[in-house]
Amino acid sequence: MRKRLQKLFYTIFILFSTTTYVLGQENYPAPEETPTRLFYIQHSNNHNTYVYDANIKNDSIDKENPINEYRIVYTEGGTIKPLTGLQKRMAYGLIIKNITANIFEMYLTANKDTSLFLTLDSNFEPKVYVTVNNRKMFLDRIFVKLKNNFSVIRVEADYILLEGQDYYSKKKVTEKYFFEN
Repeated sequence: MRKRLQKLFYTIFILFSTTTYVLGQENYPAPEETPTRLFYIQHSNNHNTYVYDANIKNDSIDKENPINEYRIVYTEGGTIKPLTGLQKRMAYGLIIKNITANIFEMYLTANKDTSLFLTLDSNFEPKVYVTVNNRKMFLDRIFVKLKNNFSVIRVEADYILLEGQDYYSKKKVTEKYFFEN
């Protein structure tokens, strides 16, 4: 199971080959926006959401604990819970490295090849950016469309959506990636 989950999330971030601009999933709950919200991850199996918020201390990103990772369990009435040990180790946990003051390189534990960068923007607001198809984008949301034959034993995805803003123009962008079998 671990290798299959790792393969799914490795594939999610590595297969950046087909770009299409589309709207996000309808009728999915969005976590309440906060000044420190970085991004969140959802999938088509249920509405449960994995959320990443910056920890700010004295107008800087907290070097000791830069990100608060947790999940909103909508299948249990929107209860907020920490990530489970399995979720942290295999999929949704972050490995974070401080590069310089207020710049952190990180990646999801499922994929150590795609770097995400946490920084403060020109308004001193925390943001995460990633380079996709040679384009930098600030990340707001990742959505994973799982195949209908989803099971705990075998996880397969049809496509993913990365939603956010273009790093330079600040225009909304959505990248859609299909998986080839």
